[in-house]
Amino acid sequence: MKNPIKFIIGSLALFLFFACHSKKQEKDDPKKPAYINFSLGAPTLETTKEHTIALYGCNTSVTANGDHWKGPKSFSWNTANQVVSDIPFGAQVDSKTTESYHVSKYYIASPPIIQLANPNDSIDNPNTLYDIGLVTPDEFSYNGRKPVQMVYLDYSILKPMHIEYIEVEFDDSFDKLIKENQINPNVIPFRVECSDFPWIQTNKIKDAEGASGIGAIVRGTKENRFFLPYYYPENSEGNTTSKSDRKYVDARVTILDDILFHYEIFFDVDNNKTKSINMNEFRKKHPNSKIRLHAKYRKELPCGCKKPKPTAVY
Repeated sequence: MKNPIKFIIGSLALFLFFACHSKKQEKDDPKKPAYINFSLGAPTLETTKEHTIALYGCNTSVTANGDHWKGPKSFSWNTANQVVSDIPFGAQVDSKTTESYHVSKYYIASPPIIQLANPNDSIDNPNTLYDIGLVTPDEFSYNGRKPVQMVYLDYSILKPMHIEYIEVEFDDSFDKLIKENQINPNVIPFRVECSDFPWIQTNKIKDAEGASGIGAIVRGTKENRFFLPYYYPENSEGNTTSKSDRKYVDARVTILDDILFHYEIFFDVDNNKTKSINMNEFRKKHPNSKIRLHAKYRKELPCGCKKPKPTAVY
């Protein structure tokens, strides 16, 4: 196992804001966009490919092939201080509805490294391995006039996983929402939280568990399915157990509706609409079924689409 490369990341705490409120700040200026400084360590699985990252804010997606991307198209492993600039933030106007909104909060989605069992295999092959990393922080809020956010990616600490995909279907509420309100709910960001996700054993960390990350469903593309990680436990001799002993992690998926522009997204399961479901429980109860999604118009913008309210510093 490769040892993780150490970066000085203590300063991350100075930039991390998990709420829609911020500390007392200078007035932000959207004419002077913001920056993100990415530092990457070493992956667990060997790879020759560079890495891509996506950012999701209110009514805004920042991806390597998008209009807002000003930086390297991909990131190098074992390299610090890789900068993306001109990140949109502050007051904005929607081109279709002409309504004002605010971009201050972002979520960061960092995909896994994929190791195919054979070069010609598809990622759906059950023998495909996924190296899922931790992003610190994976959500943040901008403050000030020319803010810089520090982000660290560590792909060397979590146990490599296999993935079972669960297909998604969209009900007719999506087309209705687009037609009646001129808004386009094509990108649906979500958080996956796995309380029992196993870490790689080290001399100093034993039997550690727990991980979370950001993903997104993108309508009209191949990125329109959820994923459920699983692995094969090892016996006392350190050998992998039978493949019939497949262990799924306890994965809960929650829609990140605090940055959705005038709409809400729900899981429609057993005639109940909810914004959070346990993927493992869904798989057990509804084997080979698709997860149905429902969209609903929301008049008031959520906190992630409003200007943060200054709070006192104590």
